[in-house]
Amino acid sequence: DLPEEACVMTVTKGGMVKKSPISELPGASAQTFTLARVNDGDALGWVTLTDGQKEVLLATSTGMAIRFKEDEVRPMGLVAAGVNSIKLGVGDEVVGCEILPGEGDLFAIGTDGKAKRLAPTEFPVQGRYGRGVILWGLPPGVKLAGLAQGKPNAHVTIHLLKAAAKQCRLDEAPVRKRSASRGDAVAEVKPGDSVIGLTSGWVFNRYVQPKQPGTDIKK
Repeated sequence: DLPEEACVMTVTKGGMVKKSPISELPGASAQTFTLARVNDGDALGWVTLTDGQKEVLLATSTGMAIRFKEDEVRPMGLVAAGVNSIKLGVGDEVVGCEILPGEGDLFAIGTDGKAKRLAPTEFPVQGRYGRGVILWGLPPGVKLAGLAQGKPNAHVTIHLLKAAAKQCRLDEAPVRKRSASRGDAVAEVKPGDSVIGLTSGWVFNRYVQPKQPGTDIKK
């Protein structure tokens, strides 16, 4: 039910981004297959869908972000690892991936449990594999833990290293500029604990619209 130009996009924590046409994926089968090759020392972080006309926003643990057009990533076969998406410094890694445009503001949370929301317009479109722009000037000892997008009443699940996961509405965090260093606490983080990431509901038609009943997908 998806258009021919629909692709599966994968992003690793090491910043490798790849997209593969849906048409190249095997059909329903009990056998597994390789979707993307992951290099040694790297890990797959995100899998999403695109329609060839979207933009990709990536955020890193040091509070940097880059936004680029998805057509800068050419479609590749299943055995490929992909291409570099953002220049990472020593010890940095990708901690969030969102496909734009989308509904609502962006929600960013630090390892200290403080969060803020940002308008997507805060992030200019740049070329792929640059250093990006500052998403959040984080205080010493704090890293960016995750990124999400949604309407104010949308929920995300915040995951902590030791404590149980916590549900949070996006509007529990204030809307601020990229230049704003302050966020509001949305999760209690006790000494020795930290936020390690967040997850949100995944709905495919947020990214790609299926064909309407009675239409020919090839037209």
